[in-house]
Amino acid sequence: MGRYRSGYEPFAMDEGEDDDRHETAAHIEWQKQGVWLVLWGSYTRRFWAFARWPVPQGGAVVSGVDPDALYAEMRRVEREHGFLRWRYGGG
Repeated sequence: MGRYRSGYEPFAMDEGEDDDRHETAAHIEWQKQGVWLVLWGSYTRRFWAFARWPVPQGGAVVSGVDPDALYAEMRRVEREHGFLRWRYGGG
């Protein structure tokens, strides 16, 4: 029977695809001027972003299956935690 149950194929990862996704994550972090730490999760197959500005205890972490989904979650958290007020004054 081997290591895997019958009919199960281990998840194959394309290293070239992962390299592209890591580069995309770095670009998103650059676009956001470092106020988010952005990573590609090779195992989770998701983009992850960690807020790097003052947020409530516990921080703010979001993820998305693609850059558009990640940006949407980042914008939601920015609105929820007053990012623009913090970034441009008044908070």
